[in-house]
Amino acid sequence: MRKKLIKKNMPKDKEHFIPVGREKLLECLTEFENCSESEKSELKKFFELISSVLHKQYHKRQIRVQKIYQPLDPDSVILLKDSDTKNSSEVFTELIEILANANYTKLSTDELETAVDNATALGLRMKVDFSLFDELHVYGRGDEIQTWTKKSWWKFFKEEEFDVEVYQRLVIAFRLKDHDKLPKEQSSSFVYLKSFKGIPHSDLHTLLPGTQIKMSLLDRGKIIIPALSGIVLSIVKIVRLMVAVTIFASLAYTIKFWVIPAAIIYYIIKGFISYQKTKDKYQLNLTRHLYFQNLNNNSGVLLRLLHEAEFQDYREMVITYYLVWKYGQAGINAEKIHEIAEKKLKETIHLDINFEAEDALAKLEKLGALKKVDQNWFPLPMEEIAEEIKKREGIN
Repeated sequence: MRKKLIKKNMPKDKEHFIPVGREKLLECLTEFENCSESEKSELKKFFELISSVLHKQYHKRQIRVQKIYQPLDPDSVILLKDSDTKNSSEVFTELIEILANANYTKLSTDELETAVDNATALGLRMKVDFSLFDELHVYGRGDEIQTWTKKSWWKFFKEEEFDVEVYQRLVIAFRLKDHDKLPKEQSSSFVYLKSFKGIPHSDLHTLLPGTQIKMSLLDRGKIIIPALSGIVLSIVKIVRLMVAVTIFASLAYTIKFWVIPAAIIYYIIKGFISYQKTKDKYQLNLTRHLYFQNLNNNSGVLLRLLHEAEFQDYREMVITYYLVWKYGQAGINAEKIHEIAEKKLKETIHLDINFEAEDALAKLEKLGALKKVDQNWFPLPMEEIAEEIKKREGIN
C-alpha cells in the first residue's frame, strides 16, 4: 500500500510554467529593489493595467468558449435549441490553444502506450481499449520525481522508499465513439474534460474510460489454486463416500451423477466470487488513490485552465516588459531576455524555468507597449501608452 508523499525532488527537465504569485513575481524582476519609489509605483500601475487588459480579454474568451462547449458539456443543465451545434472540432481547437497558454505539454501516443504496458504506481496492471475514442488529448505539466513509500510482505512489511515520475497537473479531453463497449454512463454526444494533480506517469491510463484491471499471476493463483484443490479434495471425499455406501445402489447412483457436478459448480461459483472480490479490492485501491487527485470536470476544467493561462500570460508579460524597460533605449533582444529571466528565476524560486519571451513580446507589441527595431526591443513612454491602452480597451 502506497503512503503519502514524503519528499520532492527537483524537476528533471525545464518547465515553461512559472509557479509564483503576484508579490513573489516582483522578487523575480532583476534589481527591482534598486528602483526608485516613483519608478516602482509607476511600474506597478502599469503591471496592474496589463492585468486588467488580460482579465478583460480572457473574460470575453471565457464567454465564447463556454458558449461553444455548452452543447457538448455532459453536466450542462441549460436547455438547448435544435440549432445548437455539437461539432467538437472548435472546442478542441480552443482547448489546445488555452493549454498551450497555460504551459501544458501534449503527451505522445508512445507515452500513453508505455503507461499501459507498465504496472501503475499502485501495483495494478490495466488494459485500455483505444478504439473507444473518437478523439483523445492528454496534456501534462510539472514533470517531476517524487519519493513515495510502500510496505511489502516479502520484506516483512518494512517501509521502503521508491521514486515515482509524476505530473503535477494532468488534463484529459476526449470524445467517444458509438461503440458496443461504450460504458453505459457515458455518451458519444459529449466532450469530456478531466483535470488531476499528482498523477504518476504509469497511472495515466487508469484515468481513461473503458479501462479494465488485469489480474497479476499471483492474484490469479490465489483464486485458481484453492478452487482446483477444493474440487480435487471434494471428489476424493465423494469417492470414499461412494465406496462406503455401495450397498445402497440407488444412493450411490445419486451421488455419482448429482453430487460431483454440484461440488464442481460450487467451487466454480466460489472461485468467481473470489475473483470479483479481488477485482473490487483493486478498484477500491485505485478509487481511494484518485479521490483526492481529481481537480475539476468538464466546464470546471475550462474555467481553471483559462484562469491559469491568464496568469501565465501576466507573469511572462511582466518579466519581459520589465527587462525591456530596464534596458531602455539601449535595447535588448529576445535571447538576452531568455538568459536574464531564467537566471533570476533560478536564483529566486530555485527552479529551472524555460522562459519563452517571444510570445510575451508579441503580446506587448500588440498592446502598444514596445517597438522592435531590427532584432532589439525598446519601451515606449509608459505614461502615454497607458492612457492610450485604457482608452482603447475601455478601462477606467
